[in-house]
Amino acid sequence: MGLIINNITFFSLVKREVSRFSKVAIQTIFAPLISTGLYLIIFSYSFQNREVAGYGIPYIDFIVPGLIMMSLIQNSFANTSSSLIGAKYNGIIIDFLLAPFSYIELTLGFMIGGMVRGMLVGSVTYLVATLFYGGAVAHPFLAIFFAILVSSIFSLFGIVAGLWAEKFDHVSIFSNFFITPLTFLSGVFYSVKGLPGIWSEVSLFNPVFYMVDAVRFAFVGQSDIEPAFSALIISSLTVILLLVVTYLFKIGYKVKS
Repeated sequence: MGLIINNITFFSLVKREVSRFSKVAIQTIFAPLISTGLYLIIFSYSFQNREVAGYGIPYIDFIVPGLIMMSLIQNSFANTSSSLIGAKYNGIIIDFLLAPFSYIELTLGFMIGGMVRGMLVGSVTYLVATLFYGGAVAHPFLAIFFAILVSSIFSLFGIVAGLWAEKFDHVSIFSNFFITPLTFLSGVFYSVKGLPGIWSEVSLFNPVFYMVDAVRFAFVGQSDIEPAFSALIISSLTVILLLVVTYLFKIGYKVKS
C-alpha cells in the first residue's frame, strides 16, 4: 500500500465526510448532548456530596471523562458506518475504489471524517460538562492525545461495520451488541477496583476500559491501572485496525462482486 497521499483527491474525500455531518449539525453535533446533559443533571443532583472511593474526588468529576468518551465513541463510529452503508445503498461504493485513491487514502479519508465529528462532539460535551464541575484537566495534552486515538479506533471500527453491513439495520448490531455494552461495562460510572471478585479481572479484557481509564487519568490525574499500559493497548488497536481496514479496501471486501 502506497503511503504517498494525493492531496487533491485525499482532501476532497475528507471534505466530503466532514460536509456530510456538518450540513445537519443540529442532529449530528448537538443532539447527542441531550442524553449527556441528562446524565450530568441526574448524577450531579443525586450524588452531589458523594466522593469516589479510592479517588477522593466528587462523583461528577469522576464520570465526566467517561461521558465525554461515550459521546466521542458513538459519534466517531456513527459517522463512518453511516457513510459506508449509505454509499452502498446509493450504489456509489464501487466509485470509491475506481476513483484515483490509494487504499491508505480511502482509509485515512473516512477515518479523519469520523474523527472530526467525534472530536467536535467530545469537545462540546466537555464545554457542557463545565457547567456541572470545575472544568479542570490535569493533563490537557494527554487528554487530546487519547481522544484522537479513541476517535480513530471507532472511526475505523465504523468502516468495518459499514463494509460488512448489507443494510442499515445491520449497523445497529454493532452498536447494540458491542459498543453499548462494552462502553457501559468500561468503568464510565464506577471504578473497576470496586467490583467484586472476578469481575474486576474480567473488566481488563474490555478494550474500552483502557480508553476510559486513560482519559480519566488525563482529566483527574488518577486511574485504575498504569496509564502507560493503557496507551500501549490503545495505540496497538489503532495500528491493527488501520492495517485491517486498508486491507479490506484492497480486497474490495463486500464491495467487489
